[in-house]
Amino acid sequence: MILDRKIAPEVHDFGHLTLSPVTHHLLPNGIRLHLISGGDNEVSRLTIALPGGEYESPIPGMSQCATSLLVEGTTSMTGEEIANTLEYNGAWINSSVSTHYSSVSLFCLNECFDSLLPIILDMILRPTFPEDATSRLLRRTIAKIEVEREKVTFHADEALRKMVYGADHPFAKTEDVNKIKAFTPAMLASYHFSRLDPKETHIFLSGKLSDKMIDSVKETFASIPTDVRFPLASVKFPTEYHPATAHIKRPEALQAAIKMMIPAIGRNHPDFVALRCAVTALGGYFGSRLMTNIREDKGLTYGISASLLGYTDESFISISTQADNSYIPVVIREIKSEIEKMKDINSYTEDEITRLRRFITSNLAATLDTPFTQMDFFQTHIYVGTPPDYFETQQDVAGKLSAEMLAHMAQKYFNLNQLCTAIAGNEAAL
Repeated sequence: MILDRKIAPEVHDFGHLTLSPVTHHLLPNGIRLHLISGGDNEVSRLTIALPGGEYESPIPGMSQCATSLLVEGTTSMTGEEIANTLEYNGAWINSSVSTHYSSVSLFCLNECFDSLLPIILDMILRPTFPEDATSRLLRRTIAKIEVEREKVTFHADEALRKMVYGADHPFAKTEDVNKIKAFTPAMLASYHFSRLDPKETHIFLSGKLSDKMIDSVKETFASIPTDVRFPLASVKFPTEYHPATAHIKRPEALQAAIKMMIPAIGRNHPDFVALRCAVTALGGYFGSRLMTNIREDKGLTYGISASLLGYTDESFISISTQADNSYIPVVIREIKSEIEKMKDINSYTEDEITRLRRFITSNLAATLDTPFTQMDFFQTHIYVGTPPDYFETQQDVAGKLSAEMLAHMAQKYFNLNQLCTAIAGNEAAL
């Protein structure tokens, strides 16, 4: 059969998508173990999520620094020995910090799993925070901060968060070079050991799992003592929001950054998923309205995006872009114009609805690719409190997408009277 490349292939909608079930175990010390088994390859990923993330960090950056240093040495192995052992076994470790959790993940072949498991436990229970490794990490962290502070996006984002959340809110605080310079191994160790609370710790194991691997994890991590408590607080936000605009002068800037936010409903609200679809239509993918108008049609920016930052009781519609300083007034005008157009039911076409539905369902389908991606989706349930039926709800809402639904969401929640805007650039942008 000869393939005619002038004829586009047929496009079909997905059928019903189903996530693999997650199995849960409660260890004797209170740690919760979550399992997803599947796939054809003999590989696995083990993630240890300790309580204490960005929101609980005593000083901005401390959670990240403390977590990054776990791989740099324990009471039984130096950082170099850990690195050599991982390399020899074709394994690797990475770390990340979310709102309430700091995570360490091990990726490895199943044949190496039992030999590497004690190293992970050692990193959690007996890290040493070596002086030289700490100094190197702090120098890298400070250098990264200094580079970020040269960007207009940093200054727009910093100003916007202070406007929206309030200057004293944990999410409004930025990393301070002088405070990070003052971090010592003792400070980082004290913070790390203060959060070894088994009742707030989660373990996520995914891949092609055997009963022996599961039993090894249970036995290994049941040894974590139970005498530490590190309760997690709910994220609190202001009770009232007022529209505001901040201008941050950056005389050397060749481009200006625009950051916008509108407060909205939280993840537990029945409208949340439908609102998320409306925000995606506005600026959440390459064919979105903001991209089509401001990038494709008018050529005012290389890229522009909108997203929904969701928390349990609150969310924020976020819009972000960069453009030539002289274009900023027209870019802001066009953003507001597209927001208002979305409230008009007659502005939608069947083609737009179809593209949006297929984009959303394609992303859901990508979640099913591997046991790792499916576990990633479940981890968001633990990390940010998505409802248990979040996957099914997204699939259901995507299947029911309509002009009426999207316009209704825009009318209810795209409230320009609560819009906060931060612009960082030179005089031409301000």
